[in-house]
Amino acid sequence: MPELIENPKENSSMRINEGKVVLNFKETPRENQGSLSGGYPHIVRDKVFWRLDHPREIAYAVEKNGKYEKPTNNILLKNSLAVENFKVFYDTKSGIPEEELYKAVGGYHTGKHPMLIDCSFSKGLNITTYPNPVWPDEPKLLFDDDFFHPRHANGLYVFVSSDGINWKEYSQKPVLSVFRETLDEDGRILPKGTLGLDWMPSVFFDHNVEKYVIYLRANISLGCRAVLYSYSDDLLSWTTPRLIKCDPEFDKQNKQNFYYPGIYPLGKKYISFTPHFYNKIINSDGSDRLYLNECTKVMVSDNGTDWKVVEGIFNVKMNKHMYQPHVVTFREENGMHVIYTNEGWQTQNSRMIRYEVDLGGLFEW
Repeated sequence: MPELIENPKENSSMRINEGKVVLNFKETPRENQGSLSGGYPHIVRDKVFWRLDHPREIAYAVEKNGKYEKPTNNILLKNSLAVENFKVFYDTKSGIPEEELYKAVGGYHTGKHPMLIDCSFSKGLNITTYPNPVWPDEPKLLFDDDFFHPRHANGLYVFVSSDGINWKEYSQKPVLSVFRETLDEDGRILPKGTLGLDWMPSVFFDHNVEKYVIYLRANISLGCRAVLYSYSDDLLSWTTPRLIKCDPEFDKQNKQNFYYPGIYPLGKKYISFTPHFYNKIINSDGSDRLYLNECTKVMVSDNGTDWKVVEGIFNVKMNKHMYQPHVVTFREENGMHVIYTNEGWQTQNSRMIRYEVDLGGLFEW
C-alpha cells in the first residue's frame, strides 16, 4: 500500500495557524443522544448546520458578535431522510429571488430504514431489488424514484429557503437517485448502484462554467469510496455523474477513500479538503478492517474535474472510522482564508474549530 506523503513539496508554503473552538456539539442531553450527533457540520454565511441523532434531525446556530449561538428551538428539519446528507449553500447565480437564496440538497434512497417504521405512506410502496457494489450478497432495496416521498426516501431532493431556517421543497421528485447511471474517469459505465447518498456532498453555482455543480460519493467496492461530479442549469436536470480524475491516480485496488468531496470554488480555480484513508479489509464481511494513512487530502484544480493532490494535512493516526479531524468548511473572512474542522466526532468532545490558513503557492505545482 502506498505510503502517505505528508508534504510532497519541499518546504510546503501552506500554513495553518493555531485553531480556536467556535462551537461545541455535545453541550446538552439532547445533543448527547447517539454517537452520530454533531456530524456533517458546515457554515453558510452566518449559520452553522449539523446533524443530531436519536431522533435524527438538523440543527443550526447563528453567529452573533463573533460567537455562534444556538436558538432555544434550533431544529429546522425532522422526520426526513434528508437529515442523512443535508447540505446547505447560498445561491450566487444572478437573478435568484430572495425567497430562494438559500438552497440545500438532501435525501436518501432506500426502501428500508429505521425512520420509515412509522411512515404510513411507505407501507405498500413498490420496492426494487438493485445491485450493491459494496455488499454484492446484500442487494439494495429501493423505492421507485418517480414520485414525491414526504420523507425524502427515494433520492436526492432540492430545498429552498429565504433565511436558511424555514425550508420547503424545490423539487417535487428526486433529482438524483441510486438508479442513476454513472461513469468512470474515461467515460466507461460503472456498475449499477455506484452512486451513494450516505455522504456530505459539495454543491454550488460555478461562475466559471455558469452552471450548478455537485460532487457526489461513488461507492466503488467494500471499503473504497471515490468522487463523482455532475452539472445542472436549473438544479433539477443533471448530467450523468462521472468520476473526477486525480494525479496521482485514485487507488481503487488498495481501497483508497475520498470519504466526501469537500470541494470549493476559489476564484477561477478550485480547492478540495477531502477526508482520506485507506481501508485494509481483514475479513470478507468487512466487520474487521484497518484504517491507514488518515489525513485530509488538499487537492487543487483548474477546471473542477481534473485534480492534483498536493498535500496531506491533519495527519492523525486513529484507526477508526472518520475519528480524525476533517475539514467541513472553507471560505474567506475579512480578507483571509479560513477552514473549519469537525474534531472529536463520535466522542463526547465533538466540536468545530476555526483555523486561519495561508495557501501560499498551492497553485504553483
